[in-house]
Amino acid sequence: MAFVTHEKLEIPTSLANLYQEMAVSPIMLLKNYALTHIYTMIQKYEVENTYFEKKYGCTFQEFKTKVERMENEENFEWEDDLMDWEFAVENLVVWKHKVEEVEN
Repeated sequence: MAFVTHEKLEIPTSLANLYQEMAVSPIMLLKNYALTHIYTMIQKYEVENTYFEKKYGCTFQEFKTKVERMENEENFEWEDDLMDWEFAVENLVVWKHKVEEVEN
């Protein structure tokens, strides 16, 4: 893991003492905070993905193929949902990759 140095971080004595008692480092706390945020994002996009799977009774890829095969038809709801669903699926991949980055 590469390290970046930012401005000097001053930790109040009471917190430093608490961290020492708990045997945790500020770096570990920052890592855990980042992971909590990342897992929140993953959950958000998993919920959205599940919503569309239930709504259309298929996977994203199956739905995308169905929309792309429509000829001489327009279904704005499907096209809008496809864009939203694709955004959710792509972000799931991004945020799951971030978990690997932070944990390694």
